[in-house]
Amino acid sequence: MARSTDDREERLAELKKDVPARGLERHPSKLKDLSELPLELRSPAVMSLAACEAIQTIIAFPPQIQHGWDYVPRQALLFTPAGLIHILASIWPDQEPQVTYLKGGGLLYLKVTLLLLYGCLEIVAQGVGSPTRVRMEFNTVAWNYLSRPLRQLLESTKARSGTSPEQNVYSPAMHQALESLPLKFSNGVKIYGLLPGEELQELVFQPGTWKRWLHFFRRPISPNTLLLLTSNYMVVFQEDLKVRQGWILTYIPRSSITGIQNCPSGLWNELSVQLKRGDQLLDYKLALQSETVEAWRSQWLQHGGQWQDLPAQRP
Repeated sequence: MARSTDDREERLAELKKDVPARGLERHPSKLKDLSELPLELRSPAVMSLAACEAIQTIIAFPPQIQHGWDYVPRQALLFTPAGLIHILASIWPDQEPQVTYLKGGGLLYLKVTLLLLYGCLEIVAQGVGSPTRVRMEFNTVAWNYLSRPLRQLLESTKARSGTSPEQNVYSPAMHQALESLPLKFSNGVKIYGLLPGEELQELVFQPGTWKRWLHFFRRPISPNTLLLLTSNYMVVFQEDLKVRQGWILTYIPRSSITGIQNCPSGLWNELSVQLKRGDQLLDYKLALQSETVEAWRSQWLQHGGQWQDLPAQRP
């Protein structure tokens, strides 16, 4: 049945009134079994996928209000040995939830935003005919539940491994480079960036840039950015321009990278990391300074990567 914009706005207003504002009900929960899923997250599609996959971890997220007024329906993530199932409830009681299944072996990239209490998970992987994307916002209280199964999901993309599952490797040169980073970033690499069993091979740090504003003030125009190359991943660490307390982390399996293109434009460059799974293509783009690009280019080529410099863009 077709519903008007007014119907939708009225329904959302009703739902917002029921979003818990305090207490344990506003936090995610880890479920033991599919039978504990809320009714609005159950459907034949969910049960069909669950019948074919061993469900290892189930995390249910209550409805939320994000960005001050945006309503986010109830959600759940079901992690399997080889992928994950995302369930998003409908705002209408007579509609089944939206169900998306992603295989870890088809992962193109995984991006996590952790800024104070705001979290956002974005995963793009090979789908049926075209890349499939899952994007979900959550309260960062959930990170304790999410971090381990997300690492296991990344583990399923590994093309090679030369270290034990819990051992991280630093060469003397990389250890020195890591310790020369700002303390926040050196700690961030140890906590988030270098996954268990990974060897840190290269890193390039780009300090954030500012411009003068109203004579006495400075306005940020680019964030602190760190690029890591490990045994199996390219990892991008960035700060948010407005909220410095937190991270934006992107993990790109090296097995999905076919090459990197660089398009200069004055002091800045658009770096396009070209990704491929099967016959499906995707570009992950970064804006970097020329010095950063040159440093990354040298290190990428040294490790056998493909690189293409495009003609400079006209201003």
